[in-house]
Amino acid sequence: MTFKLASLFMLMVFWRPQEWLIPWLYGVPVLDVVVIIAILALATEIQEGTARIPKEMPHVWLLLGLWISAPISHIAHFYFYGMVNSIIPVFKICFFTFMLLCSLDRPSRLRVSAFLFVAMAIIMTHHALLQQSRGYGFAGAVPMLIPATYETAEYHRSLFFGIFLDPNDLAQFLLTCIPFTFIIFRGPWFVNLLVGSGLTYYFVLGVLATGSRGGIVGLAASAGMQIILALPRRWFKYLFSAGLLAFLAFCPFSSGVLDASAHDRVIYWGLANRQFLHNPIFGLGYDMYWMVTLKGHALHNAYVACYTDLGLFGFFFWFGLIQLGFGGAIRARNALVGVNIDEAVQLRRITRQTIVASFGFCVSAFFLSRTFIYPLFFLIAMMAVAPLIAKRYLPPDHPSLWPSRKKIIIQVSIGTVIAMIYVWVSCILLNMAFY
Repeated sequence: MTFKLASLFMLMVFWRPQEWLIPWLYGVPVLDVVVIIAILALATEIQEGTARIPKEMPHVWLLLGLWISAPISHIAHFYFYGMVNSIIPVFKICFFTFMLLCSLDRPSRLRVSAFLFVAMAIIMTHHALLQQSRGYGFAGAVPMLIPATYETAEYHRSLFFGIFLDPNDLAQFLLTCIPFTFIIFRGPWFVNLLVGSGLTYYFVLGVLATGSRGGIVGLAASAGMQIILALPRRWFKYLFSAGLLAFLAFCPFSSGVLDASAHDRVIYWGLANRQFLHNPIFGLGYDMYWMVTLKGHALHNAYVACYTDLGLFGFFFWFGLIQLGFGGAIRARNALVGVNIDEAVQLRRITRQTIVASFGFCVSAFFLSRTFIYPLFFLIAMMAVAPLIAKRYLPPDHPSLWPSRKKIIIQVSIGTVIAMIYVWVSCILLNMAFY
């Protein structure tokens, strides 16, 4: 029951029917109702023994720390109103991720989650292409008009509803769904290949309809990760490191592909970094990044927004979820090599495509996304459960797919610092492209 309710919640987050299909539902807290019922269902299943809290997963404790970090970021500034307003929104997203950790306990449920991503991406892509072909999509929604400049002609950027009411967010979601198109069926690999190839072409058209440069970067990142995972495992760390360094090397020469809006974002990132220096431990406070941008403007960089709002304390938990998600999923995939049990083979395929999808999302998040957005946490949960499920198909004496608690603290601490330095240096190099 919990997983069914979690799936319904994911569907409602993507679909947003109250904003265009069933307008009389607008304003009704449908998602809150689903979560409350899911809490009761999860509590019942835990009591009956049909579900359990995976306390051995470090992600459970990182989610708790992330939730606590939001109000603490305001307490540090004695901002009571901000503290109160941060408790519920962050609790919702952290608790739902926790609920997924408890309910995504088998490969078939991971495939259902992937299917939900793909099914909703088909609807969103159709809506995006309708806006390009006839000028409006579902419910008469029109695309974003971009006026002509001395460099470009007038054009339209497609968008969706709800949290995707921005072409960049829509592009990010569509590119994330492309890897999942290759695993939505249990049948022979060539069936998934045919279906995936056709849907990939369709979704790429949807990404192009959004006119999002960050979406193109995310597509390239997904393709690169797909290639790396197809090569021998011993090459992974070298090719991955080379890709990160190649991005830094490209930054100072990127002015030719960056427009005025990208210039403004780079300026905002620099201002945010300066504010971080004044508030390094707890940041400006949850959802306070607007203090370094114009009112209503987003930073369009999930990483800068996170450490600007929550400081090092909150960024440790947020980035730790991402770092451990990728690390655990990669180790689970590698551990399952040679295991010929059908469910293990299916899990390995699903895990690979989840890694690719998450990597594309995280790379595009450097240019597009927000810190707290549901699709990111859906992906984190899907990666996080891979080692827990993989353990069933491995020998009893197989080493744990998670490091010890001490190593986790050390690795996440180092990863947090390296990530911040990397983002910081990239911001400086991108400034060099303009100045």
